Amino acid sequence: MNEEGEASMYELTHIQAQSIVDRMMKDIPYNINIMDRTGMIIGSGNKDRIGTLHHGAVQAIQKRRIVEIFEDEEFVKKGINLPIELNGNIIGVVGISGEVEVTRPFGNILKSAVILLIDNSIALEKKNVQKNLKLEFFTQVINVETAYTQEMIDQALIYGIQLTRPFQIIYVESPTEIDEHIAISVPFFQMTQTSLCIVVQVADQIEDLQQTLEKHYPNTLISMSNWNDKIADGLAQAKSAMRVLKGVYTNQKHISYANCDLIVDMLKSFKNDVRLERLAHVLEQNYELIKTLQIYINCNLNLNETASKLMIHRNTLNYRLNKIHQVTGKDPKNAMELMELILMLINRVE
Repeated sequence: MNEEGEASMYELTHIQAQSIVDRMMKDIPYNINIMDRTGMIIGSGNKDRIGTLHHGAVQAIQKRRIVEIFEDEEFVKKGINLPIELNGNIIGVVGISGEVEVTRPFGNILKSAVILLIDNSIALEKKNVQKNLKLEFFTQVINVETAYTQEMIDQALIYGIQLTRPFQIIYVESPTEIDEHIAISVPFFQMTQTSLCIVVQVADQIEDLQQTLEKHYPNTLISMSNWNDKIADGLAQAKSAMRVLKGVYTNQKHISYANCDLIVDMLKSFKNDVRLERLAHVLEQNYELIKTLQIYINCNLNLNETASKLMIHRNTLNYRLNKIHQVTGKDPKNAMELMELILMLINRVE
């Protein structure tokens, strides 16, 4: 829709009009009224006048020009009334009550300020519509049951995505809010204020993308899917890999699904398994033991390296590992039982 069409349909609301009045009356020492396109007062410094017809505004609308009233009348007070036009369409009237000679100099300034505020409001509404359309599209494509229609294929091109080509999904989580205007040159969807789903269709872009993310968000965590024909499959893989990264690794910020797909598949078999939940529950009460187990795994079960990273004596490390065995019934020095503990660490991550 073009700007003229947007302006012709634009309706001033009471909330918007009153907000403008309140803001402008901080700088202009006279009562201000804002009327809709029918001349009804929808914003005023005098709240009692809201909802009444302003006859000076009606004249300004009908004559399409400034109307000055020099004397108070039964249904209108003296002052100046200026029609508000956007692209040739009158969408309302702004009025200042008071002696005409005194209020006149404020007229055009006030009118320009109101139009600027309205223009900003129209731009914001347009931006919100576009944002909602993008969110609606994203909600569709991350549904595993969604079949790509020609309409979706055409809509995806608006966001720089070719649904007929394979994708690699990069899923990003940051401890701080991610700016929705982050300067990356590939299509992305902001899932939450602290997470992104990035759609990559050219492999050469990945390294530069990681560097950009690390530069702006140094503590960000990044997981990458395999190449897939559907965005939903890629996002599922990337989010599963992220669970592994957050659950097990303490010294890494990147992970690929290809490097943990077997673990992910194993975890699917234990979905909602009460045994893993029980293990997680008993360890959740002791963060020190969880941290010890994670570092122990990250150090490839090397006791000396683990003790060094934790800055504790090796005997203290053995005590903690024995404590994990005691409270969970699973020995972290036993390969099979350690695998259960690893699955527990991942399973506890949402």
